[in-house]
Amino acid sequence: MTQLAISRFKQAEYERTVYSVVPEHETPFDAVIQPEYWAHVSARMRPGDRIEVQAEDGSYWAELLVRDAGRLFAKVAVLRKVELNEEDVTGDMPAATEFAIKWRGPHHKWCVLRGVDLVKAECQTRGEASTWLADHMKALAR
Repeated sequence: MTQLAISRFKQAEYERTVYSVVPEHETPFDAVIQPEYWAHVSARMRPGDRIEVQAEDGSYWAELLVRDAGRLFAKVAVLRKVELNEEDVTGDMPAATEFAIKWRGPHHKWCVLRGVDLVKAECQTRGEASTWLADHMKALAR
């Protein structure tokens, strides 16, 4: 029986880099897996690197493996992708109003929206956004 040579036993963080990516809002996943999507950062990548992709709106999370990288491209393979429903992130919403509280990703965090307009962003918790909205509604009622 052969045994593993010590030179082949290494800490993963010395062999590959794991990147974290949050694509622009409403970037479809199909765009993320295109080689040209990575043109501006491909010079940093090496085959074997991994990329964790989290949609800014929280709709999906994926892990990609860099298969090849050149000057203006990176070919990636999808290791896993998870579709996330809004309910997975936000829980039950109260009765419909003109305002909504939604998770908009790690940059905007919890937000208060009025239709498609962003009213308040960067709340750390859903509770903080709810409190802000309640205070806002009181101020509007005056």
